[in-house]
Amino acid sequence: MTAPLLHSLPIQESLIGNSSHLRGEQVTVQRASCTHRYRLLAAAFFCALASAGVLAAQAPPQKATTPAPGITLRQTVRRVRVDVVVTDAQGQPVSGLRSSDFSVAEDRKPQTIRQFEWHSEDNPQPSLPKRPLLPAHTFMNLPTAPEHGPLMILLFDALNTPLDDQLNAREQMLEFLKKSSGRRIAIFYLGDRLRLLQGFTSDTDLLANAANRTGIVSLKGYQAELTGYPTTPPASLGPSDRKLPGEQRMEEVDENTRQALASETLRDRVSVTLDALVQISRFLAGLPGRKNLIWYSGSFPAGIRPDTTMAMNSLQPGSLVRDDSVRSYTESMKNATNLLNTAEVSIYPIDARGLLTDIPFERRSAEFATMNLIGEQTGGRAFYNTNGLKEALGTAADEGSSYYSLLYAPTNMKFDGSLRHISVHLEHGHYNLAYRRTYFAGDQKSAEHLRAAADDENSLAESTTAASQFGAPLSPQLVFAIRVDAVGAPAPATAAQTAALVPYQQQAAKVAHSKFVPPANPALMQQYEIQYGILAKQLVLPKSANGVYHSDLSMAALAFNEDGATLWGTKSQLKDDIPPARIGNIRETGFQAAQTFFVPVDTAVLRFVVRDEHSGRIGSMEVRLPLPPDQQAEAGVR
Repeated sequence: MTAPLLHSLPIQESLIGNSSHLRGEQVTVQRASCTHRYRLLAAAFFCALASAGVLAAQAPPQKATTPAPGITLRQTVRRVRVDVVVTDAQGQPVSGLRSSDFSVAEDRKPQTIRQFEWHSEDNPQPSLPKRPLLPAHTFMNLPTAPEHGPLMILLFDALNTPLDDQLNAREQMLEFLKKSSGRRIAIFYLGDRLRLLQGFTSDTDLLANAANRTGIVSLKGYQAELTGYPTTPPASLGPSDRKLPGEQRMEEVDENTRQALASETLRDRVSVTLDALVQISRFLAGLPGRKNLIWYSGSFPAGIRPDTTMAMNSLQPGSLVRDDSVRSYTESMKNATNLLNTAEVSIYPIDARGLLTDIPFERRSAEFATMNLIGEQTGGRAFYNTNGLKEALGTAADEGSSYYSLLYAPTNMKFDGSLRHISVHLEHGHYNLAYRRTYFAGDQKSAEHLRAAADDENSLAESTTAASQFGAPLSPQLVFAIRVDAVGAPAPATAAQTAALVPYQQQAAKVAHSKFVPPANPALMQQYEIQYGILAKQLVLPKSANGVYHSDLSMAALAFNEDGATLWGTKSQLKDDIPPARIGNIRETGFQAAQTFFVPVDTAVLRFVVRDEHSGRIGSMEVRLPLPPDQQAEAGVR
């Protein structure tokens, strides 16, 4: 099972000049005229960026000085980051430790700590201003409130949670979200398959709306009578049974069938769950830094031990009793946790069933062991056998936001995709340490080392690929505002548009494990007009000898359906030669551009990515459809 949100196709690319048009009717990008709507956009935009501190923070990087002639030696130093949560006996985060207090080893070989940082929500990094009120259909890639802490993922696991417990778990989750302003949270739902209900946002209203959509019924959901655990056979199956031999053999056959069905149900449930964790790790692999995954679930066992009574009965002469339900999922879980570790994801499993009093001890022990294993191996912690679910959520969020980051350059320089084991110790004190225990030492192209190869991780620009993902956090490296308007009514796709849709439709069929069948009728397409406003002071505009300034912007627009499947994607490059007479006006009013394109009518989310190719800075945001009514437009105001 593979979720469509984790599969995207290369978006179409085209190169344009000052006012050139792309091939066909798909996309047009040009400098925007100063219409009344754009003046409203520019006014809101510059209001948000008026403070000197923000402008200074967004100033383009200084050019490097010209090196002296001679031989230049360059070496790429790969770094591995280990985030360590240190807590005392009361479970409280421990601050004030130094680099010299820690020792790190990889595959039992000591490593030198190259960089050391303490992270805490009590000591937040400088943030951008709060997003102002904007005109209708106008959006900006600024958060609604100052953001803090690492990325957080809430996984609501309906597949492995009894229906009776899901309602209470949802209410507790909503209470937690109401108090999570400023935290960048994404919400996944696991039912028959994995779904991303809400991408990363600090908007508590959007998060609450997503949490209310977790009531979807799972057809493969938790069934107490089909958990896969062996149960003691009825006394009638024992050697002292007085039933006729034929009746006893039929009951034995029925019991074998029940056990086989229970075991098969559990196997499918575990397979879907582990696959969902793998998909989440792939989704998060391109995003830098620590990520905390709070897994709200009823869990599942790491393995099933034989039933001794059934085993004894199976040895009776002529008995048809079989114990075929014994399975182990430990290795599969290790594979999933290794991938999560490489993506720097720490898991905090929370048992959504609350306090357990009526579940057999053996079953509880197996499920708790699973939660402990996944939490320990990824640097998180499990919470179970408590009715304080809201408190457990808060504790997991707070604990996962206070940690030390240790960076080291591995002494083993053979990056062949092998699994490496990490161990961290404190030289003094008796504290609890939580950190990821493994990572895959991938090749040059692996996401782990593309991030780690930078000399300054704080200034590492997000890649366009990561910024283009459905549900990825917005990137304010390059702050911009857009105005989005639908143009006309939906119309059947042209022949060119139909052909361009085929790769995305084929991918959707592949994800659904079905054969691609071309639609009988052309898809309905809706045209949108986009107006961009970008602060010119953020851009690097090289100046040629004749005094002309040169801009180079990449602009990507992607369309996704509600499940996160890519429906459409375009990428264009806007190169503009700005004469000296215009540069002053651009610096005062901002860099303006307009873009038009068509997308299928079932588009639920539009994602926009702008990249300054001269500086490498990226800005990104998502816009949900349908657009709210524009009262001014309806009144004919322009």
